[in-house]
Amino acid sequence: MRVRNPFLDPRSNSRDRDDRSSRNEDRRRDPANENDRRDDEPRGSRNRDRDRDRDDRQPREDDLLDIPARPVDGTGTIEGNPDWGAAGQTLLRLGEANYADGISGMNDDLPGARDVSNAIAAQTEDEPNSFGVSDLFYVWGQFLDHDIDLTLSGGDPAPIDIPEDDEWFNPDADMAFTRAVPVEGTGVDSPAQYANGITAFIDGSMVYGSDVETAAAIRTDEGKLLLDESGLVTFDDEGNILAGDIRGAENAGLYSMQSLFAREHNRWVDELSDRNPDWTEDELFDAARVRVEAEIQAITYNEYLPLLIGEDAIPAYDGYDASVNPGITAEFSTAAYRFGHSLVSAATARLEENGDSIEAGVLSLRDAFFNPAAVAENGGIEPLLRGLADGVAQELDPEIVDELRNFLFSQNGDVGLDLAALNIQRGRDLGLPTYNDLREAVGLERALDFFDVTSDAALAEALASVYDSVDDIDAWVGGLSEDPSGGGMLGELFATIVTDQFIRLRDGDPFWSENSDLPQKEIDALRDTSLADIIERNSDIDAIQDNVMLAHDRIGGDESENFLEGGEESDLLLGFDGDDTLIGGSGNDQLEGGKGDDLFVFDNLFGEDLIKDFNDRQDTLDLTLLEFASIDDVTDAATQAGKDVVIDFGADGILTLEDMRLRDIDSDNVLI
Repeated sequence: MRVRNPFLDPRSNSRDRDDRSSRNEDRRRDPANENDRRDDEPRGSRNRDRDRDRDDRQPREDDLLDIPARPVDGTGTIEGNPDWGAAGQTLLRLGEANYADGISGMNDDLPGARDVSNAIAAQTEDEPNSFGVSDLFYVWGQFLDHDIDLTLSGGDPAPIDIPEDDEWFNPDADMAFTRAVPVEGTGVDSPAQYANGITAFIDGSMVYGSDVETAAAIRTDEGKLLLDESGLVTFDDEGNILAGDIRGAENAGLYSMQSLFAREHNRWVDELSDRNPDWTEDELFDAARVRVEAEIQAITYNEYLPLLIGEDAIPAYDGYDASVNPGITAEFSTAAYRFGHSLVSAATARLEENGDSIEAGVLSLRDAFFNPAAVAENGGIEPLLRGLADGVAQELDPEIVDELRNFLFSQNGDVGLDLAALNIQRGRDLGLPTYNDLREAVGLERALDFFDVTSDAALAEALASVYDSVDDIDAWVGGLSEDPSGGGMLGELFATIVTDQFIRLRDGDPFWSENSDLPQKEIDALRDTSLADIIERNSDIDAIQDNVMLAHDRIGGDESENFLEGGEESDLLLGFDGDDTLIGGSGNDQLEGGKGDDLFVFDNLFGEDLIKDFNDRQDTLDLTLLEFASIDDVTDAATQAGKDVVIDFGADGILTLEDMRLRDIDSDNVLI
């Protein structure tokens, strides 16, 4: 079937209401950000209705139905400030609006967006990420982006000039670009402001929608989300995806994530229905959503953000703060959070459980745009998720791959759009401060010259070749040019903006999972959920690394006896039913022997390794190359850490045996 690309097809979504205000009609979407609507039910009225419903019911153990569901469009979530975080809220600003005329005019004195892209963003070869993050890392980032922000476009055209010497595009034909539509009442006598088309909260709106029409269209009568017979998100007759966000089929990885979390919702509905057979379909739907929201929050704050901005960037949660506005800033949505475009790889492996490629081979990104058939006809979400967890993302820098810089949404093999140029143009469209002005606005020192921006001399020279002054650098370009800061991948400017945003999204949300009325034991279990947990319980993937945000090379065997050896990077070594030998390499490896009598071998400098399924009665740990004098030396180096045994070999490495008791480590299962 034909799937509609909302960035190229200007028709309104089939779920749009006829009575929406004119400023929400027939808008084209910004490919790097985008749309939907809202309902107007205030939180107070919903709570009163729920209280009346509870009065008529028999008491239930722990009556979990006392836990309210948040308003679909966010309106009324925060008492006294009903628009905070709601769909349609005006984007906040960290700095002053930057327009040539002080109102809405774009600055014509800056170098053209495509000129900047050609000078700064062209990537000529694969550049593996130095933090080792996986391709799933940027897929999660995009999935999360579709939960919290969406820029609505459809205003006046502002085409991007193509340089005369452009290698890819015809200089006689400008690149199409449409300006965003200002919030009503702005952009005439006062600086133009712009709205966020979806709820700002981390509320799973990419799964559930930000308006009542979408929420109703994607549900079944049993409180579940619509999926086809293969467990994939489906489409209406006009090719619109039946998911919470219209961008859900933008690429194959994102479509797989949409399907995965719809399955997780449905799994929760089944579990809750079994536990509470008298709950209605609405009660089941709301209760499942509360739990899925909590899982999305946990994955974001426990796995994703520590790699992005550093382990200690987000302080411990101290409760809901009604004075905190959780709204999205224009600088976050239009510059800082577009860092992810730099990480995207040109192709994704599609893998079997043992790490072999499926017959269809790798999936090129240019073939993955709005092509759900690439998932449905090639083994479903499993081969892609394995490949995304296996692949290493690109380096975080101003460069992006050709598939995004020259072939974005290309058709019939032709050139498409340039995402780097679109990002630069969108920043100017929304009046973002320049790089230096934005640094000053958030309390950082201004860069005095191009070499203050980055320690990369070649990049500094490239910036100087296209910008007349360091004060002219666009925020998106400058932020990506900075060196990593604070233990995370982002530079100082973007780390500051992203940290501020995610603290406010958490602290300004009265429905935040850690503020929930769920039993503490269940809150703790939800907060401990990882993306690997979601994948393994909603797919046919039997094994995947515990932290799928970090790439692991999948190396598997077959049902016979296998010899599996890791390499210099992190590996996922998978034995099956045979008596296998698994040798951890120098990276941080995860090893699973399977059902046989397996031998796990470790030599010098093996990293921080994890054995998932060590059986003290049939498996053997070979430490002979580490030159221990006795088994006592091994047990002296070991500690019981909860349910696991951790053996610290000092400079040689650290080994964790999951679900193991220290007293069961002895000479019968350890070779020295």
